[in-house]
Amino acid sequence: MGGRQKNQAGTFDHANLAAGADAMLDGRLDAGNHFYSLRVQYEDTDAAGVVYHAQYLAFAERARSAWLRCLGIDQPAMLADDRLGFVVRRIEADFHLPAGLGDILDVESGLLRLGGASLKLQQKIINRENRHILARLVVDIGLVALADGARPKICRLPAAVKAKFSDLALSDG
Repeated sequence: MGGRQKNQAGTFDHANLAAGADAMLDGRLDAGNHFYSLRVQYEDTDAAGVVYHAQYLAFAERARSAWLRCLGIDQPAMLADDRLGFVVRRIEADFHLPAGLGDILDVESGLLRLGGASLKLQQKIINRENRHILARLVVDIGLVALADGARPKICRLPAAVKAKFSDLALSDG
């Protein structure tokens, strides 16, 4: 049976299996930090099999979205129901070492600062095999209100969203 659990009716509970697999896709929270893993794909690299520098930004973006899901922050619902969205205001990126085709990378995200309408994160992209830090990013994110036909306007984090971040320990940088 490969570790699969049957329900009381003796059949596999596919909904719970799928929900568990979906949660695994988003990584994990540990001591206030979020850990997200990925494998470098062919599309992420140049002809020599080296990851394009812009892909590190994409890896970090995926990890940030997964982190929000792990915290219980539903970005699609915020956008559809409240017309609120997170936007990147600034990124500092230091590239230390290259990643290559097939490498397994861990993206570690931690909260550096929580403001009324913004947050500052640190993200490290790490080669899982040798634990070398490949890139380090500091990301300033704001929350904006999106009104039809109007420019996005910075707004305060809703109390429920801010509370989810407030529970996290600040990263030591």
